[in-house]
Amino acid sequence: MNKYFTLLSILFISVTTLQAQKKSDLLIEIQNLKASKDSINNLYVVSKKRETVSKTEADSYKTQVDELLVTNNSLMENINNFTKASIEKSENIGKTLESLQDKEAKLKVINDKFSSHDSIALAILTDLKKSLGENSTINVANGAVTISLNEATRNGLTSKSAVDKSATESMLTQITNVLKRYKDATITVEGVTNTGEFDVALNLATVLANKLQKQYSISNARLVATTKDGGFTEGLNIRISPKFDAFYFLVREQIKENN
Repeated sequence: MNKYFTLLSILFISVTTLQAQKKSDLLIEIQNLKASKDSINNLYVVSKKRETVSKTEADSYKTQVDELLVTNNSLMENINNFTKASIEKSENIGKTLESLQDKEAKLKVINDKFSSHDSIALAILTDLKKSLGENSTINVANGAVTISLNEATRNGLTSKSAVDKSATESMLTQITNVLKRYKDATITVEGVTNTGEFDVALNLATVLANKLQKQYSISNARLVATTKDGGFTEGLNIRISPKFDAFYFLVREQIKENN
């Protein structure tokens, strides 16, 4: 009987000990699980914080990128506008330079024409001085060379005296030899009166013009007979002018083009 009681006691103690051991292990496992849960929760909290920080940083970066894009687009637009304005300015400068060059070329043509006329007048004056002598009455005014015929030469035009006629014709031969070298020059025969008898002065100018044409073969297209009031003087002039009509036409056309 005692033997059975002893066995039961040992079994009871063993079972109680085993249960106590299992309960102790279970508590340890529960504590381990709780620690793991706390660790996981902490990791979760840290991850959430990191996620929040990362999202905030991402939003900040996105905002900065958007601002940079706006700034870049504005800068590119300004560069394009500046480039366009520079191109237009360059084109305008180019057109202005072309216009100035064109005007300069036209002015050069006009200036060359002026110089040419002045040179022709000087050449005519020089040739006449050589032919008629330094004491002859020749002057230059307004680009034209004027020969004032002396009284003896004027009288020889209508005189019946062979001597007077010969002297006049000798003078006219010297003059017309020069005139023939300048075929583009216009020749104006000008009768000058101090008495108001313009018909008489014009008649004398016409006589000389006809003589130059018929006797000395000066083209009628180059000759003009006219008269003027000489105030206190009278006379007969031969005025030689470089051909200005084409020149004035050129200047007029240039002015019209510039306007």
